Amino acid sequence: MEKKTGDRVEVLFGFFGTLFVAIILPITACLTPGYNPLRHTVSSLGESQAKSLFSIGFVVSGSLLIPFFIYLERELVNIKDNVRRLATGISIFTSVCIALVGIIPDETYIEAFLIFHSLIAFIAFAGSSIYIVLYSILMYHGPKSKMYKGPTFKKFLAYYGFIIGGVFILLMITINPFVEWILTILIIIWVLITALQCITFKFFNISGLYYKRSQFPEALTLFENAIEILDKLELSDDPIAHTLKDNIEFIKKEMDKKSKSSIEE
Repeated sequence: MEKKTGDRVEVLFGFFGTLFVAIILPITACLTPGYNPLRHTVSSLGESQAKSLFSIGFVVSGSLLIPFFIYLERELVNIKDNVRRLATGISIFTSVCIALVGIIPDETYIEAFLIFHSLIAFIAFAGSSIYIVLYSILMYHGPKSKMYKGPTFKKFLAYYGFIIGGVFILLMITINPFVEWILTILIIIWVLITALQCITFKFFNISGLYYKRSQFPEALTLFENAIEILDKLELSDDPIAHTLKDNIEFIKKEMDKKSKSSIEE
């Protein structure tokens, strides 16, 4: 039980950590006189009047993302294990660098600091883009693996992750502040959507067997056979029997609706 609770907390860390920096960044930009995302980079906010706010945002976000990616590594199993391990290693290292982006510059050693900051900022962007592409590969192949039992990510999220990789390449070619902002926003949105889908899986997923409408006849046969077995065992009043009967009634109604609509057409 403790492990299950811990997993749930880790999922929330990923969502709220990313949401926190998503709120902090525009606030910091608004509090910085003359700031223009078309001309100024994200990192330049760390030298502004609101640099303390900028620092808090990245330190908190980077720190909270570490347990989230550890959780994600445990969920995306039985797909491509080598890709999963690589993505996890890069994501954790990148999260540390994101937290280090929040270090406030020391005016005494400003040149050394700028070199250090440029390096970790590059790793933060490059690492985020790489691990997102790797995770997107796992998300794309997840539904194809019969052994995979983790969150069912929407395919659009995988395609979205591949686009982020393309935007990073564009940033490396143009070195444009506005492209940097676009990449930052895309990364934040990707992590938020991923965390939300993990939260849905962790908190609201009900384990069981589900049937599509096309499988209703098959399900009806299985449920009716199960009722016959329960009757032979004199368990017709058992709660399971009542549940099966309710499901049988529901399926029959849905099948009747479908047949009537087909006749009318």
